[in-house]
Amino acid sequence: MSRKARVLAAGLGTLGVVVTAAAGGATAGGATAQAETPRPAETPRSAQPPRGPAQPPRGPAQPPRGPAQAPRPVEEAHVTGDAWLEYPGDPEYPYRRFIVDAHGGPWKVVGGKMVMGAGRGTVKYDHYAPDEPGGPSRHHWGWIKVDYVMATGPVAVVSGIQQDTEHGTPPNQKRANLTFYQSPRGHRYDRMGFSWGIVFPQCQQMGNGPAPFNANSPGPFGKWLKGYTVKDAPLTLPTGDIKPPDNPSDCSFADE
Repeated sequence: MSRKARVLAAGLGTLGVVVTAAAGGATAGGATAQAETPRPAETPRSAQPPRGPAQPPRGPAQPPRGPAQAPRPVEEAHVTGDAWLEYPGDPEYPYRRFIVDAHGGPWKVVGGKMVMGAGRGTVKYDHYAPDEPGGPSRHHWGWIKVDYVMATGPVAVVSGIQQDTEHGTPPNQKRANLTFYQSPRGHRYDRMGFSWGIVFPQCQQMGNGPAPFNANSPGPFGKWLKGYTVKDAPLTLPTGDIKPPDNPSDCSFADE
């Protein structure tokens, strides 16, 4: 070993590093020199390839999308109840009874066109009076097939076609319009109006209800009935390219 190599070995031996001489017999610090397998150098962090941009955290799994939702159906109005009314146009036999069960709205859309009348139900009515003046009173019933309902607040208009009654109804008087008022003071203060008697019955058009001119009453038997309940609904106008409704051709309802 050369002098320069001996000096280097002595310095490394001080640090506890075992150095093997080229001949294989040199020792440092009293220990036999063993050759160590060199460790592969670690790649500095700065030399690592970039990982790319950080991925945003994933949110909760979204439910699968179903088919497109159909438009929400139009809300319906409801008019129900039963009452004896005191008709001011007939002081001698004033009592009329109206039983209403009507639901729906004022219009519907069919094939992209507005059609007036989207109601259903019935109105039954009775006039308790004699057939001949001075004779015994009896019930005279008739009924209306409802095709139109509009209600806002405590007031409703119900319209329909009068069906066969015992005395018959001329064709141009078959359209009947009725108004119902539910009083906030209680059902004994409810009111109702109909489109005959003190209103011209000819050529009535759908929805043209009169003022509710008949007051609730205990009727001919002194018994109060339940009165009327009005559940209103917002008037939701159709959207999009909707054609307006047709005007009625005349005021005859002979075929209805």
